[in-house]
Amino acid sequence: MTMPLPDLGVGVVYIPGIGKLLEDDGLPIDVIEVEPQTLWRRRGERYVPDDEIIGHVSALPQRKLVHGVGCPVGGTVGHEEQQVSLFADAIRTFDAPWASEHLSFNRAFGDDGVPFNAGFLLPPLQTRAGAAAAAVMARSLASRLPVPFAVETGVNYLRPRPGELSDGAFVAAVATGADCGILLDLHNLWANERNGRQSVREFLDEIPLDRVWEVHVAGGFEYAGYWLDAHSGVMPEALLELATEVVPRLPNVHAIIFEMVPQALPRTDVAILRSQVETLRTIWTTRGTRVEQRPARVEATPSIVDVTPRDWQDTLGALAVGREVAGPLADALRTDPAIPVFQKLVWQVRAGMIVDNFAFTSRLLMLSRGEEFLRGLFDDFFARVPPEFFGSTESDAFASFLRGQQIDEPYLDDVLAYEHAAMHVELDGGTQVIRTRHDPNALVAALSEGQIPSAVEEDDFEIVVS
Repeated sequence: MTMPLPDLGVGVVYIPGIGKLLEDDGLPIDVIEVEPQTLWRRRGERYVPDDEIIGHVSALPQRKLVHGVGCPVGGTVGHEEQQVSLFADAIRTFDAPWASEHLSFNRAFGDDGVPFNAGFLLPPLQTRAGAAAAAVMARSLASRLPVPFAVETGVNYLRPRPGELSDGAFVAAVATGADCGILLDLHNLWANERNGRQSVREFLDEIPLDRVWEVHVAGGFEYAGYWLDAHSGVMPEALLELATEVVPRLPNVHAIIFEMVPQALPRTDVAILRSQVETLRTIWTTRGTRVEQRPARVEATPSIVDVTPRDWQDTLGALAVGREVAGPLADALRTDPAIPVFQKLVWQVRAGMIVDNFAFTSRLLMLSRGEEFLRGLFDDFFARVPPEFFGSTESDAFASFLRGQQIDEPYLDDVLAYEHAAMHVELDGGTQVIRTRHDPNALVAALSEGQIPSAVEEDDFEIVVS
């Protein structure tokens, strides 16, 4: 499928703090890819765009692309209406020539029929029925967007299953079924190969290369015997070599984007990154120079007939968040060593969001009760409450849970009240008034030094958090 799309060049995903890299004269960046959900805040049941950050990103001189992280198309749970509307608004705001989303799912239905967040982008069912369901979801999302749409090739830590379509055949079936473009995430494909799935070269032989509009590259690391798509810093040299081989085969690629999470920015060697961006710019000049005129080869492997896309989604989603689930599919998936990895990654993401917002509360509990006690609290909370997409709503739920535990810790309620109010003031602006039995300034001062507060005078305090 050939689309009249502009050549944008080499770029990066926008993260807070990326400005210092964009200002580096030795690191020329042509395009910034924006993940719009990261620029929103959750207030009650509504998503609210952060106009200040959006204005800052809009003012950057580079062209913009929009890449969703909250409306993946690999599941059967319908997209939230407001998310889709804001996604389309972001495309218009940033004047993006095309948009993309993950060929994954992050929501599933519970036993009560109510959707829950799985806390991670999970792989869809790779059968003909799964491809058809994903194509329907992709077409539905694309129909609401003002620009052409592409699906991103996902990472899959599960072992290949008998009777499923190969990774390449599945992506080809979705892209042709939805008549959309492909965002070729080379790091995902390279991770899949390293983790025992289809080789990148076999994958490329099975997809329509003329549908590839964009390429992603990133860094990762080893964990529990897997190579994780962690976006954790500079790119492995082997990945750059792979890009050197692949990009010339792509006749319609219009951008190469480097992805990195905010936590990796402070520890990233800018000199190495500068060298890698220079390499990507060289690779960019080779695009479409070795195009092969051949049809994509799609495997004729029969699909699994005893599993539906809904069954797969609900079972894998439940296992990822540690819910009890029965049945032959659940029994089979439990034997896959990737399931504990999914569970651990979901656990780490959730705990990380809570600790980010409640750093002093977490430190008080760890200092006074020990790390195992804090981990046990997280385990209990995660077992009772499904994940939330936004850190603020995850932290709101944890605050309610923690207050209900009635832990005999004299300063806990005050520290939690202060941090909870501070989180919402930072998100929503204005001020909040809280009442405490101890001066939060004294509590925070001690905890900042890694000490348990002691002998803090007790009184009735009215604190204005601004």
